[in-house]
Amino acid sequence: MEVLRRLCLGEARFKELNETITNTRTLSRRLRDLAAEGLVQKAGTQYRITREGFETTLKIVELEGKTESKGINPEELDKVRYGWMKISLGRLTELFLKEFGDELISLVLYGSAVKGSFQLCRSDIDLLYILEDDSRDVWPREESVFKAFQSTWEYRACEYWLKTQGFYGYPEVTTASLQKSYAKTFQPIYLDMLSHRAVLYDKEEFFHKLMMKLEEVLKALGTIRIEHPDGTYGWLLKPDMAPGELIEIGLG
Repeated sequence: MEVLRRLCLGEARFKELNETITNTRTLSRRLRDLAAEGLVQKAGTQYRITREGFETTLKIVELEGKTESKGINPEELDKVRYGWMKISLGRLTELFLKEFGDELISLVLYGSAVKGSFQLCRSDIDLLYILEDDSRDVWPREESVFKAFQSTWEYRACEYWLKTQGFYGYPEVTTASLQKSYAKTFQPIYLDMLSHRAVLYDKEEFFHKLMMKLEEVLKALGTIRIEHPDGTYGWLLKPDMAPGELIEIGLG
């Protein structure tokens, strides 16, 4: 596993891999076995990981993460359709928890990453996180989270692999943050999350309850979701709305 993890970060010579497994005979045998299984291949003096090797490593890392993660909802994480994104977002969630601790209420993935329409080089990874009202210095702390994220094995491995496949690297992560009290007021992006979301972390099921309340309110209003031929959709919040009528949606 040490060899596979190392090669997920880039090609390496035998001498470089020898720093990971110091016994030369053991390393030689390990490389032969991995090559025979189609997980590693040699090109000149360099060893590189294969697609099968990368996917196998991700699966192992994912299983390890499920046994080690604290507070992260594994069932929600399984909604992420791409293995590389799943393991990297699991690590990112841990970093959010490490930085914000009890201040973090919810961390939600939404948009194309959970709809199945995600396209590398064209789509962003969309995240919403909700914090306690008294949280301070949010932007600098978020910046420190992503700085730490970019130094993790998960990010670096995904970055390298995506580049070898002809993409620019790890996609842009777009974030939105809300204070807890403000999150209880209707936000337009909530509509996009009704059918497609992965709640990576949810303290006391705060966001889950929020979505249940929103569904109840929309049902009472008679809200209609209008789907278009190109796959996009819109919402008619209240079909019998009178001219000048103001709609207030409270979720608290």
